Formats: sequence, structure tokens, C-alpha cells
Amino acid sequence: MPWNSLVPLDTQLSYRCKRAQALCTTIPVCARVDGGTREFGKKMNQEHKPQSPWASIWVHPRATIVRIVAENPNRSLWLLAAIYGFSSLLNMFQSISLGSALGPLPILIIAIIFAPIWGYIAFAFWSWMVSWTGKWFKGQGTFQTIRAAYAWASVPLIINIPLWLLMIFFFGGQLFLNFPEGYLLSDGQITLLFFILISKVILAVWSLVIYLNALSEVQNYSVLRAILNVIVAGLIVGIAFAILWVLLVFLAGTPPEQSKTAFQAWNDGTCLEVLRRAL
Repeated sequence: MPWNSLVPLDTQLSYRCKRAQALCTTIPVCARVDGGTREFGKKMNQEHKPQSPWASIWVHPRATIVRIVAENPNRSLWLLAAIYGFSSLLNMFQSISLGSALGPLPILIIAIIFAPIWGYIAFAFWSWMVSWTGKWFKGQGTFQTIRAAYAWASVPLIINIPLWLLMIFFFGGQLFLNFPEGYLLSDGQITLLFFILISKVILAVWSLVIYLNALSEVQNYSVLRAILNVIVAGLIVGIAFAILWVLLVFLAGTPPEQSKTAFQAWNDGTCLEVLRRAL
């Protein structure tokens, strides 16, 4: 007896699901089956088993974010905040040369402890800005769904964690210190920085692509509007921080000291020449 003759019509119609259900719809197996049909049904169910959003967000951001906001828009929010916050804090610590006051181990511990809180604040602030400016582009998403889109776009940044640990292992405290003028990195350090920078750029671009697609889905507008929404929100935030920075410099009375960290030392022409020789 053919397998499909055992399945009711309404169950057969359930196979034609929406694109958001493509990753999460399972095929039911009817109760009245023989041995062969049972094995076939199990195989079909396994093939259509819901894929983890941690994997599907990389290649199916639209369908994944629809599934997430439908089930729970706050899913894994604190874990994603920790992932985002860890890299963000280490970037900030490097830019302010925190290594002049603390060693690499205390810096790492501080980043681990405060990463979830910092990431949560960043998610909330940016998502509020995008939600507010998104109304100008007729966006229909809520604050929670927009925050979910931003949070899940941070999944590729997981790879930044071992990259940071690798840099701390090879550079130690120098990673968070100002480099003196004329400081030269070794051939191995230059090569390592080159591949780490390339990896970070790829991850950043991938994260941005995920975010724009997820944002356009939750806002129910085109990717072009999502890009414009992000640009406008970014301009407002940038102008606000620029004004705040000028006021702080004015009140301090002296211009801020120029920092030269490991990444900034990469821009030194001599370092580039060392890299060319190393490669």
C-alpha cells in the first residue's frame, strides 16, 4: 500500500509550509504503519528535524529570525550579549591602552565578568535607536523583535573569542599598551595579525549581512530600507558621540594622547614591508 494513501489529506497539505517553517516543520508519521513505512517515516522526520538557530542563522537569517521571534524573541539573549560584549570590551580596552594600568589576565577577567551587562546595554541602546528611526521607513517591528535581530547577528562573533585569546597568548600585555614610535613587530607577529585581521573583517561582514536580512524581516520592509535605517541610526549616534567627545576634550583642556596599539602599529609602513618579506 503506498505510503501517501495512509496519510490524511490535511496532513499531506502540511508539507506545503511557509518559508519560515522550512527549517522547523516535522513530517508526522501516522499510527497505522507497517515495518517499511515506519522506517521511511522515521527517516523523513530526521531529515526535517528543526535545525538549531545557532547553525541556521549563518545561511538562513530570515527564516531563522522568524522562527525565533515566533517562539521567544528573548531566546539566548544574555548568552549572545556575553559574546558581543566580550569582543566589544576588549576592543575598547585596547583603544584606551588599559594595559598601562592592568595586566592581560585582569583585563581578560574584567571582560568576562562585564561582557553580558555591556552587551545587553549595547543591544538595548542600538535596538531602540533602530526602532525609533525605523518608523520613518515604515518599519513594523517591535523593540523586542528588532533586538532579537541584532542579537542573533552576533553569532559569527563567537569566532572572535578564540582569536582574542590567541592574540593575548602571543602578544601578552603589549596588546593593550601604547607602542612607542618606531616599534617594529616581529615577522611572526605581523603574519599572525594579518590573518587575524582578515578573519575579523570576514566575520564582521557576515554579521552585517545577517543583521540586515534579519532586520528587514522583522521590520517587514526591503533590505534597502534596512540599510538606510541602519545608516540613519548610525549617523545620529555618531554625531551625538562626536559632540560629547568634543565637550569632554574642551572641559579637559588638553587633546587626548594618541594611542598606538598592536592593530594601529599595523599601519606602519615598515611593518607592511616586514609582512611582504615574511610572505
